[in-house]
Amino acid sequence: MKRTRLLIAVMALIVFAVSAQADTFYVKTDGDLALTIRDEYTNDPIGYIPPGEAVTPDPEKSTELAAYVTYNGVSGYVLWRYLSRTAPDQTAPDPEPTPAPDIVPVTQEVTLDDGEYKITVTGGVIHRANPRNHKAEGAEMTSVTVTAEDHVIISASVPKGQKIDYWVINGIRYDFDHQVKSFRLTHADRDWTFEIVYTKGKPETLLTADQILAGRTGDRLLVKAEHGELCHIKSGTKGAGGWITEFDFTNDYTNRATGAQEQGGQVTAKVRAVIPRGKTVSGWKFDETELYPNREVTWLLPHMLNTSMTYEPIFTGKATSKPDVTTPATQVQYYTVTCVRCTFSGGGYSNATSGTVPGGTKITVKANGGYGCEWYVNGSQVASGGQWGDSWPSSITRTINTNTRIEAYPVIN
Repeated sequence: MKRTRLLIAVMALIVFAVSAQADTFYVKTDGDLALTIRDEYTNDPIGYIPPGEAVTPDPEKSTELAAYVTYNGVSGYVLWRYLSRTAPDQTAPDPEPTPAPDIVPVTQEVTLDDGEYKITVTGGVIHRANPRNHKAEGAEMTSVTVTAEDHVIISASVPKGQKIDYWVINGIRYDFDHQVKSFRLTHADRDWTFEIVYTKGKPETLLTADQILAGRTGDRLLVKAEHGELCHIKSGTKGAGGWITEFDFTNDYTNRATGAQEQGGQVTAKVRAVIPRGKTVSGWKFDETELYPNREVTWLLPHMLNTSMTYEPIFTGKATSKPDVTTPATQVQYYTVTCVRCTFSGGGYSNATSGTVPGGTKITVKANGGYGCEWYVNGSQVASGGQWGDSWPSSITRTINTNTRIEAYPVIN
């Protein structure tokens, strides 16, 4: 009889333990960081769970150290020590009176010190990196504040059964010649947002065409390639129209690859490194910020870039005096044209105030308002009229073989 009672008590404890494991738990990590889900076979990261989210561990597959959970369709193991039975505090303060229609609530943001920048990631994690060996250290994060001296690694958390489709960096889609799973970032010169978009997912931070065009300010926009070259896109990732070193997309322009008219304020271009023989590309500079992918990337392709940017490959290895065999023997030289109180047409532009054209391009420059003008090119007078009713030209033509600034001074008799 005593044995029977003991057996019943033991079975009750087992049932209680199993039912306890099937209860709802809540993610609770130090510093409110995302909790990594790891593959049950490889232990590789396959997803993450934001802090405070509820999960129900599978009692049959969970172990003493790790709980087997499913979140957003991704199943794998998480550590028990980061799960809590206690739900996040749901107690909310008494609601305040509804503000009057002319009062706009203000969201308080964290103010960063000078020289500090915020790095965030969607679809991945961030680690601090050792500046000596460049290896990841410390906890996983989805947001971190850095200075130019810091090193961080942004890594994809690839869901099981999916692949990386593309990256979104500061709202702009980027394609690369090889699949990139991580970047090491250093020498930050601004805030950066990264998103890894997977084959079955939809982007969350990608700017739409309407948002990009609505953000046009009229400020000059120039994309440049240092130690490299760029071209327009014909289709997909195929470039055409000739390789150049910079392009002004402030105003509407002609796509050099297709001949179609494009709206200014954005440009899609393929940027490739001109690699010295004996060197490899270890990373790329986006202006001053350095990004080092987990494998060599010899070209990158931003889609609808909406800001000025200089791309520069970072080389490693010992160069020889001979150029790389893939480097074109000759390149067309391009020059910048700037108009003051006038516009120019030619070289793929129509009524533009600034642009970049091939050497030898003939352009026609017209004064604003059609007034007769006194004309200056790079500070030297090139056309004028007389004092007694002689004609003052309202337009001039020039052949561009250097960076050129053209100024029109209207003369109203």
